[in-house]
Amino acid sequence: MRLRRYLLGILIVGAGLFTAYLNFDRIALFAASKLYSQEISYKHLAKDPMGAGLIFEDLRIMNSEVGVGFFSQRATVKPAWGPGWFRSALLDFKFKDVHFLKKRADENKTTYDTLSQLIAMPFEGRWMYKEVAGLVEIFSNGITIKRFSADGKEMRLIVTGDLYYNNIVDVDVTIYFSKEVLKEIPPELHSVIMQDEPNEWKSFSVKIKGNLSSPSVQVTGKVFRLNFGTITVKD
Repeated sequence: MRLRRYLLGILIVGAGLFTAYLNFDRIALFAASKLYSQEISYKHLAKDPMGAGLIFEDLRIMNSEVGVGFFSQRATVKPAWGPGWFRSALLDFKFKDVHFLKKRADENKTTYDTLSQLIAMPFEGRWMYKEVAGLVEIFSNGITIKRFSADGKEMRLIVTGDLYYNNIVDVDVTIYFSKEVLKEIPPELHSVIMQDEPNEWKSFSVKIKGNLSSPSVQVTGKVFRLNFGTITVKD
């Protein structure tokens, strides 16, 4: 009787290990989503034949702590352990056809006559980015953005720095606006904080530091530097 139970136990454990082996990527993804407060869904998942990565179709990731995320029609993600493998994970990624998501959508028509509205503008869901690529290190309490770039027909975005789940940030952001998007922005902001770019685009760079509800924002350019102290960001 004991031998039969012992053999049955071995068979159950063996079946479990075999199932875990066949579905290791999905199990690791589920574990990472729980550990790092990410809501992850996708239509299809396969291994990248060109490397040690994963390929997703219709990937949706939402951070449950911050309430923001993104959707990508096709995504390649190469996970790895960070220098402190027990406390962080590295993600090297490349996404195609991306738009950002928010749990709480703003029902009011957005205007762009304040600095905070301009900074939030690239993360609105109406903009589509042809390619988003970067390298981030994920911790249990936040994310370090080692490199991040989003390239779209209407807007482009470059971000580096740290984001914490208690809404504390320390990031550098550069935003590029096409001439079509500039039509929605008051002309006085063009002349004060933006620089001319090729093909009638304009850009500005900011350093954002502190709590997201009232961060310190510093706008920098080639010939000037403006420190706005703190600004209030309304939800």
